[in-house]
Amino acid sequence: MSNLYKALLTCLCAVLFLISCTKDFEEINTNPNEADRVTDPALLLPNIIRETANHNWDDSFDRTSVAADQVANQFVSTFSDWSRSDADRFGWENYTYIKDINYLIAIAEEHGDANYQAIGLILRSWIFQCLTDTFGPIPYSEAGRANEDINFPKYDSQEEVYAGILTDLATANDLLGTTNEVVNGDILYDGNVQNWKKLANGLQFRLLMRQSGRKDPSEAMQKMLDNPEDYPLFSSNTDQAALQYLEERANAHPCFNGNVSDWSSSSRLSYNMEVILKSMNDPRLAVFAMPTPATINTDNPEYGGVPNGIVNEEEWNGGAVNQSPIGLLWAPEDYAPDFASMNASQTIIMSYSELQFILAEAKEKGYITTGDAETYYLNGVKDQFAYYSSRIPSNFIVPSAAQVIPPASYYAQENVAYTGTTTEKLNKIYTQKWLCLFLCGSEAWFEWRRVGVPEITPGPKSIGYVPVRYIYPADEMRLNEDNYNEAVQMLGGDGDALSTRVWWDVD
Repeated sequence: MSNLYKALLTCLCAVLFLISCTKDFEEINTNPNEADRVTDPALLLPNIIRETANHNWDDSFDRTSVAADQVANQFVSTFSDWSRSDADRFGWENYTYIKDINYLIAIAEEHGDANYQAIGLILRSWIFQCLTDTFGPIPYSEAGRANEDINFPKYDSQEEVYAGILTDLATANDLLGTTNEVVNGDILYDGNVQNWKKLANGLQFRLLMRQSGRKDPSEAMQKMLDNPEDYPLFSSNTDQAALQYLEERANAHPCFNGNVSDWSSSSRLSYNMEVILKSMNDPRLAVFAMPTPATINTDNPEYGGVPNGIVNEEEWNGGAVNQSPIGLLWAPEDYAPDFASMNASQTIIMSYSELQFILAEAKEKGYITTGDAETYYLNGVKDQFAYYSSRIPSNFIVPSAAQVIPPASYYAQENVAYTGTTTEKLNKIYTQKWLCLFLCGSEAWFEWRRVGVPEITPGPKSIGYVPVRYIYPADEMRLNEDNYNEAVQMLGGDGDALSTRVWWDVD
């Protein structure tokens, strides 16, 4: 065989090999499990719920519970590290999940699965609420639509976002139960569509109250209360929206695998939280905080918080040995290997107590005629103790489940009893609501911005004020410049700054 013939044969073989390799290249090299290729919403739902809930916890612990002055962290409480480079990770990362939720809704609509469609609307509404309450104007109507070649979405005003969310939540409530498909993959409510309706309506109450400084919520709230069969609400902590984790490492609460340094060196109970809880002899002090290292193995455990934004936390109250880490319910395994639990703590999307405090405020302000403000208030307070008592594992020494339940005298105290002027009653509602939102996403920060209770004093090492929003990521300035500039105009105030109030923050 001549050398020329051999060369031609070699070339022919190479061409045939390349053709055979590239014929199905796109199909072979495409992951069939990507969200936009999955055709069963049950395969998308569990990861969406888990990832959004875990991200909600991370935002709370790492940033916004410090701004709400529930947790003390000297690195975060200067607020100087609330930078554009971090905005992608804190808050804006929620956009990662919008695309998947949009796809879940689309395939549910295609298959005529109204229950899945409604659940997608509820989850998307919650995520958008977190986003707009963090940033103000946000990409909303065009968000998550890169598959439609919308790569640079416009921003919608917060008023428009709220209107859209409320419409979607009402639609979700109407859709749930209108089809018969079994909801699989539901790791939040195990397919219970009635509980999903309760969450949709609870979130409506949350948004209606939050925008009440701009829009009267009376008609919408009363409509739901007048029609409890059509608009069911949480009845206790047993049906509130709280993600239950499992006793397996891959599905444990994110705090279990958390950073041990958060407990050993950087994060503490805030001094403000310590003072308020002690002023009420509130047994949640032993839930929200561990005893100080100096007293943890004594018969008289003590609890000490730390002010945020101080110059040197090691000089506060004798240093770390006299400062309380965050409560054992949320401790990572590496910090407390004998007690840390994979699933004793939950990630709460919305609690029964929060809803009761919303109703108490609504009644006290005359937005609703149904019920009694004091009853709503006491429901919210009492259920908090019942909830935390139910979460304490049997191997905990401090606190035990029984120690979390207060004596009757708790409710007779001047700063707890539902007495006084309207302002005093509202301040009691706001304080108890702030306590019930401990580590519940960013809700304590959002609510503090709305009502200003409790008083938070910025520390001397801080930028001089507590942020009332997060600034947009740097990529928005570079890659979505025109729409970003429009958003800054919508914000007004100081523009894209930590000090600029969002639309509903009128006080």
